[in-house]
Amino acid sequence: MAKPTPADMRTSLEDARFFYEKLNLIIRGPEQGQDLELVRRYFRAYLHCWKCVPHFVREVKGLSMKRQAWSEWTERWARSLNPSDSNVFECLRKTRDHDTHQGMIEVNGEIAAGLFPIVMFQPGKGSGPRRELISCCDRGLFVADHMIREFPNVT
Repeated sequence: MAKPTPADMRTSLEDARFFYEKLNLIIRGPEQGQDLELVRRYFRAYLHCWKCVPHFVREVKGLSMKRQAWSEWTERWARSLNPSDSNVFECLRKTRDHDTHQGMIEVNGEIAAGLFPIVMFQPGKGSGPRRELISCCDRGLFVADHMIREFPNVT
């Protein structure tokens, strides 16, 4: 298989943005228009595209078969993020791993402060409390873009 390139990373990020926009339209719309099954499907697609970015970085860095080295590299890279963005990175990564290895992601609709509908998801086992889906995905796009820009500079 050919080695991934930064262009491949950007394509995956653009695909994740596409699914984020689909999610945003449904989630920010009226409650009666929230199809949680469709939200779950778009979220899984978003996660797949999003997770390709760190996967491609791992391949380019030659760390695909070196689990410990990859963990150490991501820790060094994450130091350039603020703590909440670092948490988003870990949350999305673990959620995708959970979805792949342990079962389907669950999403639930809620009414925030009795005013507007939101969608929550439960990250993968042991990866933290429930989170608001759309805000986590929004920061995830920023984090993936940051990884694409900064991975060559982190040794």
